[in-house]
Amino acid sequence: MLQHIVVAADESDAGHGAVRAGLELARRSSARVTVMRTLPIPAVSVFVAARGGEDITSTPSGTAVEAKRLRAWVAADLPPLDDRPPLDVDITYGIPGVEICRFAEDHGADLLVLGRKQRTAMTRILLGDTADSVARRSRIPCLFVTPEARPIRRVLAALDGTDRNLRVLRAASEIATSIGAELRIVTVERAPAGEPLELGFALPLERSVRLEAQVRSFLGAERPGAAFEIRRGAIVDQILAAVDDHDADALVIGYHRGGPPGLIEAGSTARRLAHMAHCPILSIPL
Repeated sequence: MLQHIVVAADESDAGHGAVRAGLELARRSSARVTVMRTLPIPAVSVFVAARGGEDITSTPSGTAVEAKRLRAWVAADLPPLDDRPPLDVDITYGIPGVEICRFAEDHGADLLVLGRKQRTAMTRILLGDTADSVARRSRIPCLFVTPEARPIRRVLAALDGTDRNLRVLRAASEIATSIGAELRIVTVERAPAGEPLELGFALPLERSVRLEAQVRSFLGAERPGAAFEIRRGAIVDQILAAVDDHDADALVIGYHRGGPPGLIEAGSTARRLAHMAHCPILSIPL
């Protein structure tokens, strides 16, 4: 359950969106929040350290100045005092995609929240971005939000029918329960070419039948009314359609850890969903 939420933010609209989302989730789950920022190591600092001097980025005074600036920046998004979760700020230095994950793990976070910036499709395919890097490295569930994201009331978990997706279901159920959100589950079957649509719905695949039984068994009495839906067609298209049809506020997907960003990973279902869905994405490490 959510007890500690880490928000990684820079001074951007996406960063503000991440802070607002983290504070809202913390308020609803009674969790505490740490807002952190990763800054690049200045070239002069690297040079001084290489010459045997003191690295100014690691001194208490240098970090304190940056932490004070971060706290002042976060203040614009803070709710009234009587509705404010416990909040702390921290500064790290290095490569954001690495240091954000390291910080969240070292500080026992249950959820990592990041803003998703608007990038061109070509930029993301060729280079990836910090969000991609964090999703591939993190051992902790990650929520990627856009600046205009609304509070999460309806959660849609996309499962592919494999045993590993019980991790996705478990995380989706725990987080939805923690914040009092509605949970729906969807799985998509690939329709053979030329098969009548009504035949597929009348005779679902064995893996879908087995998956539904696993879902019902896992949720048990905790969520007896959780909706389970089987769709047929192109996986990404059908999941995105389910997000729209159910007006979901967040889509939960499994995300494989490891591998390079950018072009090589561009065709994965998880990455395509992460970049194409209009709602926040909650990635569960597999």
